Amino acid sequence: MMIELHKKLLILSLFFFAFASAETVVVDVKGDVDLEAFNCSKTNSVLIKRACYKSEDAYFLVQIKDNWFQHCSVEQKIFEALMQARSFNRYYNEKIKGKFSCYH
Repeated sequence: MMIELHKKLLILSLFFFAFASAETVVVDVKGDVDLEAFNCSKTNSVLIKRACYKSEDAYFLVQIKDNWFQHCSVEQKIFEALMQARSFNRYYNEKIKGKFSCYH
């Protein structure tokens, strides 16, 4: 009886973990985006909270405060340079913002 209870609890916890680990964010203009296929990193910036990159599509998402924004055709080296920049805000504003529109 006790073993069955442990099995049920284990199955429930695994189900909860799988469900809880999936993350969807609402991106400005686009709507819901599932982050499962993205490489996401938190930053130590006051404004830029997270940066996510999907290399197969050269698709870049950035969380600025509580809002998510998208950028298309962003080369991986630009994402990597952002993650290595001394100032995330400065690099983003100078090299990315306004330069990689998803609406051509």
